[in-house]
Amino acid sequence: MTKSGQARVSRRKRASWMSANRHARLLSFAAAILSVGATPEPAAAYGTVSDSPGRDQQLSPAPEMKLTGPSRPPREPQRPAIILAHAIVVRTSPAQGGVGAEDIGKVEVWYDAGIRDAFAALAVVSASGERVDKRDAAIDSADPSHVSVSVNRLNPGKYTVRYRALSADGHLVSGAWEFEVRP
Repeated sequence: MTKSGQARVSRRKRASWMSANRHARLLSFAAAILSVGATPEPAAAYGTVSDSPGRDQQLSPAPEMKLTGPSRPPREPQRPAIILAHAIVVRTSPAQGGVGAEDIGKVEVWYDAGIRDAFAALAVVSASGERVDKRDAAIDSADPSHVSVSVNRLNPGKYTVRYRALSADGHLVSGAWEFEVRP
């Protein structure tokens, strides 16, 4: 056989060995992944490369491996601390469409989740379009889902409350509700 023919055969054997070696490593890696969460017995490799001189490189047969489920019972799913959804109004005081007292003192809104301070706003506007709140809207330090604004004594009539808030997921939510003050 010529030198170039011998070199080709040698390259083919080397490529075959490298391919078998790569295959064995991938199978070992797959076995390791499959053994995560299984019983604490050591993971067996799926196969090994025979390294006998003068023989073609081959994979030995894989030992039998029994797959089992997790060794611990599954836990109840945990709720995330922050739910990534737009904040929605769950309660107002006075209630939407309700009746408030003349000396109500403040108007309040509660959201289903905490809101960010950057864009929190609450404004009370009379039927004539005049703003009647004290422009001191604030998020409750003990409950970040609660915002209130102070108002002076209100005259009988209809009032609109406009709200705006930046929810925990970064979306701006806004809207309005109405209430009435009767004599």
